[in-house]
Amino acid sequence: MKVFVAPLAATDEPEKRFNLARIAKAVGIELLDNSIEERFYLQIDDAGLVLVDREKGRFGLDFVNDALNYHRRANRGKNELIAKALGAQLGIRRILDLTAGLAQDAVFLMRLGFHVEACERNPWVYLLLAEAQQRAVSSDSKVFVESHFHFCEGACLLDKFATDHQKISVFIDPMYPVRKKVALPRKEMQIFRDLVGSDSDSTKLVEKALDLGYRRVVVKRPLKAAPLRPGPDHQYKGNTVRFDLYLGT
Repeated sequence: MKVFVAPLAATDEPEKRFNLARIAKAVGIELLDNSIEERFYLQIDDAGLVLVDREKGRFGLDFVNDALNYHRRANRGKNELIAKALGAQLGIRRILDLTAGLAQDAVFLMRLGFHVEACERNPWVYLLLAEAQQRAVSSDSKVFVESHFHFCEGACLLDKFATDHQKISVFIDPMYPVRKKVALPRKEMQIFRDLVGSDSDSTKLVEKALDLGYRRVVVKRPLKAAPLRPGPDHQYKGNTVRFDLYLGT
């Protein structure tokens, strides 16, 4: 996979570029210094890595200082709906997040004490996630040390951890369908949708996880949306979203 990166200015810090190159090389992403003709490209600024969309703007990820997206007010530990659905009260502490996206749920789960293995298949988004985690760990935030982002398909992550399937819960948060007659989502989500498209394989991921013997597969859905797969074993309902639980055999 190839990702376009804006050429460095004279004031850019070489260490930041070196760290990005090291992350990319580790997973086989090639960085190209030629973003002139591209709609999407990456840029390094004082805050870190930024994704630029020539049509809609730019954004970066900051797990430590971005309170709006990564510091939820409600934090009831095992009593959080998502924690209950994933089996925190049963002692499950490891989670496979098959749809990392901008990692808002993944970071929240890390803050709840889960060890999260999250995957992202879009190279631009993966680099944003990995670089943001690197900065978070460097800031001495122990929350992020035991969790990892993987550049791969969700099915590959399921295969990778299949031998430990009885100790791990699976979490899937498919891209919500775009609803008409409502306000547009915030800029970051508009750019994200244009960049990554839809999650057309989400139902297959549920089936594969159950076939491999994972104990709990949890799917996050809008409250009034139809289940991704018919017949969830249980539903944990909030005010705007719910978590559909499918139990493995």
